[in-house]
Amino acid sequence: MSASGAHRDDDPSVVLRRTDEVVDAFADVQRRQGALDAEEIRTLARAAALVDDAGERGSSREIAQRSLVAELATATRRSEWSVSRQMGQCADLCTRFAAGVDALERGEISRRHLIVIHDAGAAIHDDADRAAYLDFALDRARATTPGRLAPLVRTFAERCLDRSLDERAEEARERRRVEVNDLSDGMAELVATLPATLAHGIHDRLSRQARCVIDARGGGVDADADARTVEQVRADVFTDLLLTATPDACVGGEGLGEIRAIVQVTLPVLTMIGHSEEPALLAGYGPIDADTARELAGGATGWERVMTSPLTGDVLAVDRYRVPAGLQRFLRARDEHCRFPGCRRAVWRCDLDHTRDAARGGPTRCDNLAHLCRRHHTLKHASAWSVEQMSPGVLVWTSPSGRRHTDRPEPTVRFVPEPEVLGRRKRFREPWLLPAEDPLGSRDAPF
Repeated sequence: MSASGAHRDDDPSVVLRRTDEVVDAFADVQRRQGALDAEEIRTLARAAALVDDAGERGSSREIAQRSLVAELATATRRSEWSVSRQMGQCADLCTRFAAGVDALERGEISRRHLIVIHDAGAAIHDDADRAAYLDFALDRARATTPGRLAPLVRTFAERCLDRSLDERAEEARERRRVEVNDLSDGMAELVATLPATLAHGIHDRLSRQARCVIDARGGGVDADADARTVEQVRADVFTDLLLTATPDACVGGEGLGEIRAIVQVTLPVLTMIGHSEEPALLAGYGPIDADTARELAGGATGWERVMTSPLTGDVLAVDRYRVPAGLQRFLRARDEHCRFPGCRRAVWRCDLDHTRDAARGGPTRCDNLAHLCRRHHTLKHASAWSVEQMSPGVLVWTSPSGRRHTDRPEPTVRFVPEPEVLGRRKRFREPWLLPAEDPLGSRDAPF
């Protein structure tokens, strides 16, 4: 205590009291969050029940479910895949794991605890077995973390299952998949969901090959030139194997080696001809460095080069080398992905749709065409969703409940050109003033 009698900030008793207050406040927030999570789970379960209550069957039921999922996703700015998955999970939680939802509402467990309990016990179909499992799981969940809970409940659930592990593993293998998650600074994650034996086998093989590379360079003349870590070499080997090797296939293997990736890069003209280092844009990701963009534009046959004005960012022209008709090139450059709000499916996996049906007089022009993935193309024509193209590329979707959602083309990110580059403009003909059919004039392409 100071001479004035006031507690100092570094007094241990003051620090302890403040720590206690923060811990209590955090715990209280978690309890209240649990109540909100329980309310969300019950709300999404009610949403899932709406489709059942409608009494639809077959394809009509599927369209009704898609329409409802799209309503929820656009209202909350989430992906339809995550909403659909969560709806099914919440319906099951409220139907077969209601005691867990109640415990979450009371703040006894977290949402993560509940998901661990559900995932491990979802295959338990006998009501008595599931009740015993829930009693065990909730008792343990109140006293431990989700990470420690998982192996405990999986072990208990295994005793209650009427299907063998082999049967369940066969079913789980049907859910194998590969997806890309974008990161910052020009990086992304490639995530593969595979049978555990294959995943660990792949990792082991990559590790062995990486170790061979490192061991070999250790005795080389120029060993110091390669300073990559094991993790970096493993990633490089992984990349080389996938991009340069031909996959084996039991069915339809012929021609697999001819498959090539198709990627669109929006390349500012000044960058392409070497007068600027302004970043290019990788469709569906964002900025990539100028050197990489120029290298890709120089030789890769599976790339589309989209040239933009350095002043406005508008598309000037699209490289015509091995690409379809001009209108399709323009629309691919404009849309980049499916034009339903929130959908990111790339244009080469989409259909070109007449916003106003061609059969009803809709013109085949850029202000009446947009890319839609098969899911949203079907939703547009088979449900109460509707869409208008208010101006070229600006789509306004109206949901069955009357909510309106505007989807605009992705803006071209603009960076201020370097002053010294702008000062040299008189030395060459401004490319954005050239005719669209010959954006680089009569000169040979710089690549």
